[in-house]
Amino acid sequence: MNRTELSIRRTACAYFFLCPGLCYGVFTSRLPALKLQTGADEYQLGLLLLCLGLASLTALFSSGWLIARLGSRSILRAASLSLVISVTLCTMAATPLQLGAGCLLTGVSMGFTDVAINTQGLQIERRYRVSCMSFMHAAYSLGGVTGSVTGAIFAGLGLSPLINVLFLLGFYCCFRAWAVPRLMDDMPSQAGKTKDSAGTLPPFVIMCGVLAMLAYASEGSVAEWGSLLLFTVKGAGEHTAALVFASFSTTTVFCRLFGDRLRSMAGDFSLMLGGSLLALGGMLLVLSSDVVALCLLGYALMGAGLSPLVPILFSRAGSHPGVSAGKASAIVSILSYSGLLFFPPLLGFTAHEKGLENALMIIPVLCLILALGSFMLKKPGGKKAK
Repeated sequence: MNRTELSIRRTACAYFFLCPGLCYGVFTSRLPALKLQTGADEYQLGLLLLCLGLASLTALFSSGWLIARLGSRSILRAASLSLVISVTLCTMAATPLQLGAGCLLTGVSMGFTDVAINTQGLQIERRYRVSCMSFMHAAYSLGGVTGSVTGAIFAGLGLSPLINVLFLLGFYCCFRAWAVPRLMDDMPSQAGKTKDSAGTLPPFVIMCGVLAMLAYASEGSVAEWGSLLLFTVKGAGEHTAALVFASFSTTTVFCRLFGDRLRSMAGDFSLMLGGSLLALGGMLLVLSSDVVALCLLGYALMGAGLSPLVPILFSRAGSHPGVSAGKASAIVSILSYSGLLFFPPLLGFTAHEKGLENALMIIPVLCLILALGSFMLKKPGGKKAK
């Protein structure tokens, strides 16, 4: 194995994993400013975010077909550039309609980018027989944290979202010319020569997608409802409650940086089972304690526990015999993104009827299902090649 070549490929792929994280982080962090800038009300803003999510989901459904014909490298080059441009257009919007158009383009670009980056990561694993998906998803999480933090800084300085995006994404694009030529061309088995049965979805790959959906649903509960739980139920101040996602994201990034090494040491089954149980314990700590510091610790434990799950599931789906990396990536992306898009609103409806704390009791159940689902990774033929 040429380790220098592998390191270059990993770095170039991680660069593109940063892109959707940066774009989403900076966009969501500047939503209050965009709301004022465009004059949108809460209903319009919610509708725009729903359109962004549905546009992403629509792109996911066609991404596998496009990658099989054009290659993940071509799709990633176009979609990632479109994503940077579309987020910039969002920050230039002067009306809700203009912001809506930007959100639609952003959603489509993000959907294609998501599948293409995961396809590239899976190809690296196949070609070099190494585990790298945890490192790639760490780059994605790091991008989200960086986008959010820079958004908060620029907002504190009173600078517009456009200046914020031009500074952050402009600096990011300075390295694009280096990264683009170092993307991998699709291997023959990924470029349409794999004998994927038309319309046939392997049960193992579908199960990987369903478990990824549950993991993303659990993550979404933290991002959408964690701070509200601490503020309205646990009695935390607004600034303290805002630390929920920060504590969750910090441990997620840190643990994903070492996730591939842990996979080689402990194995996929042990890591997924242990991570699911750790997330379960963290959420139970949040729900059972009225001490704000312990609640933040619980969310930090959730971040650590959930961090290896989605990378493992993408990797195992992509290594399943007879399934192309593009098709596996598309299936898992569609299912997992559905959990992130639809589950948090469902929690809101449940919270309206039963109370937020009772609604969040669903999360430990999801973590328990994830722990039980880890046993499918022990099946013969499903062992990850090292």
